Amino acid sequence: MFITNLFELSYSLNFLNKYTPVIILFLLIIASLSTSYVVAQSDDDRGFAWVSSNYDIKQTNFSPQNQITSDTINGLADEWTNAFIIPPEVPGIELYPGMRARPLVYNGLIYMVTSFNAVFVHNVQTGQPLWYYTYPMNMTDIIIDYPSIKPHRPGVLEELTIFDEYLIFPTADCGMVFLEYLTGAPDFRGELTRGQMCDNIEGNEGYYGGQLFSSPVVDPNTRILVTGTTVSGKADSGRGFVAGYNVDTGELLWRFFLMPPAGGEKDWAMKYKGLGNVDPTPDDWGAAKNVGVGIATGQWAIDEEAGIVYVGTSSPAPNFNAANRPGPNLFSSSILALDINTGDLIWYYQASPHDLYGHGCNWNTVLGNIDERKVLFKVCDDGRLLALDAADGEIIWSFLPPDLKFLNVDDSINPQVDFDQKFVSEDPYWQCPGITGGTGGAIAFAYDRIYYISTNYCDYMIPDLDSENDFDSFGAKDMTKLPYKLQVRRNASGIIPNPLMDRVAEMPINSTVYAIDASDGSIDWKYDLEGPHRGGLIATGNMIIFGSNDGRFYSLNAETGEFIYSKYVGASLGTTPTIGAAASGEQYVFQPVGGLDDRYGMPVSGVFISLKMRGGPVVPILDPVEEESATSTDEELPLNVVIPVLALIVVVFLFASFGPKKLLSLIGRN
Repeated sequence: MFITNLFELSYSLNFLNKYTPVIILFLLIIASLSTSYVVAQSDDDRGFAWVSSNYDIKQTNFSPQNQITSDTINGLADEWTNAFIIPPEVPGIELYPGMRARPLVYNGLIYMVTSFNAVFVHNVQTGQPLWYYTYPMNMTDIIIDYPSIKPHRPGVLEELTIFDEYLIFPTADCGMVFLEYLTGAPDFRGELTRGQMCDNIEGNEGYYGGQLFSSPVVDPNTRILVTGTTVSGKADSGRGFVAGYNVDTGELLWRFFLMPPAGGEKDWAMKYKGLGNVDPTPDDWGAAKNVGVGIATGQWAIDEEAGIVYVGTSSPAPNFNAANRPGPNLFSSSILALDINTGDLIWYYQASPHDLYGHGCNWNTVLGNIDERKVLFKVCDDGRLLALDAADGEIIWSFLPPDLKFLNVDDSINPQVDFDQKFVSEDPYWQCPGITGGTGGAIAFAYDRIYYISTNYCDYMIPDLDSENDFDSFGAKDMTKLPYKLQVRRNASGIIPNPLMDRVAEMPINSTVYAIDASDGSIDWKYDLEGPHRGGLIATGNMIIFGSNDGRFYSLNAETGEFIYSKYVGASLGTTPTIGAAASGEQYVFQPVGGLDDRYGMPVSGVFISLKMRGGPVVPILDPVEEESATSTDEELPLNVVIPVLALIVVVFLFASFGPKKLLSLIGRN
């Protein structure tokens, strides 16, 4: 009606009749500006990006994306693949093939970080490479310049982070580099650069492994980056610590040591009495000679409101010989709550006091809620899932998987430990859970449940009785039977005595997926798997998804545990898929293949597979509610958009109506 009246009026006026098309165009543009403005992406998380290995700052492993779900996942189809190169030669070290870290997704790009010190970045939609980066390193020179570094699994990365549009890439020389997400341009920041984190550390006489297996975590409020040092687990291990740095400058802000200085320090941990479940002892760690501890593999949850970071630590070293380390060995095999501003200890929970099994607190710490109560969920290598009050570390509940086998390992929640015991046994023995622990990897928190995979993989151990001062010894030798081809090779060399290795008949090799009620620790459902498991799982689209040792990745219904989907990709999978979107908003699934060591199967150089829904997503990129909220009235349109556009329209209108000569004459007349 409005347009009809406008035409009638324009025909009654000669001036308007002449310029009717221009006037109508002007009015339509104004109307469109005042009625619709759609932002490119709302502030609400829709699961487009996967910027941390465990998805978010709380390390939940839950993506809220709604395209690839329990109803649609059977429509997944291969989109593109990428094969990794053979690791290059680097002076002073041997690099590992493949990729163990979960891929990250950000702004339509996929970040693939290998175990051989390289980053590959591709377009999510097309698979086309954008940039590639390899850290320039000569480990021979680094060891000379920084003698406290002794390479341990150099180049192997398990977990990563993108922060402030930079990929934080740990390097094998006890440092890290910040790579600009779009170009790969490297940025080196202060004391976080080449060897400096491990240099001239107070009270250290041992060695640091150099390689951080997980990217640090960063608190966006304080802009403090939290990381630490790794050790080998042998008698050469050093005095580990957790540290906070200014993420912008790399300046060291604080450092929290995990053990006393070399030479020992009587009563060093007594000031922490009452803050944890295990009381410190006056002579803890003894003379602290040829022993050590570091941070564990895995990323840590941050409580931004309270300013707390929740850290996991490694098992004490040497792992299986405690002759030089009496006492509970605080703060090994522990969960620590640290003030992110100062590094002060708020509380601790030691899962394995005086650990003789190599059972550190690896994988993610998860921050969630039970009603209004903040809760920290964690599984250490002892296999027990804990729900701890995030404020004080009080146990709310614990869950010990009923299918997890225990042999020569105490399965009680508060074990009675002889703090002077040197070995599990002076004779060969079976250890269950084995040296890689009873947990199969990272856990997930979603749909009011904790999803967790326990794994049975026992080990036959032969103690090194006089090895406490042997820098190359873990304290015992693992003589476990390996996959057939490797077994034949090792048996031919005479290393493995067959009568001791008939593990198939004696020990279980299997895994179990559990859905645990987050409120009370009860089992909602479970799903049995054949073989050992490594890598953990993610939750999304009313599913859980995980890779398997049988060469498939699976999805199960998150509510019932029923099988939904599997995809066979070939080699054993030790990394769980991640999900992220192309620039268009269409979601993809990404599965790395390869990168495992021979404990879980034959190592392969590595392939990367990208999948998406056949025919495209079956739901809108935005939910209807989100579309409605993203479409706003003129009062939501920013003035810095409105004013320039209106000015441009007025200028175009005047030029179209009067012509440049007439306008210039009018301006000159004034």
